[in-house]
Amino acid sequence: MAHMLYYPPKNKDYTASDLAPPLLVKSHGGPTAATSTAFNSTIQFWTSRGWAVADVNYSGSTGYGREYRDRLKGTWGVVDVEDMGAAAEHLVQQ
Repeated sequence: MAHMLYYPPKNKDYTASDLAPPLLVKSHGGPTAATSTAFNSTIQFWTSRGWAVADVNYSGSTGYGREYRDRLKGTWGVVDVEDMGAAAEHLVQQ
């Protein structure tokens, strides 16, 4: 399980269809940094153009305890990438 912040498209000219909006899955720098709810102009750019954004705090991110952070030890480039895919897959299923 990974943590993420989800930002739906926000644009008065964008109207949802039966299809889900395009999705950008974003990862923070790291390996043990974390994303936050602070204003982010990149996220604002994409959501204002009809894209949804998933900003993922993958395994190893700070702020979720030592056990969560330690899941990245020895698996850098594996569990973080799996978490990014799982976040996208979770949103596709919604």
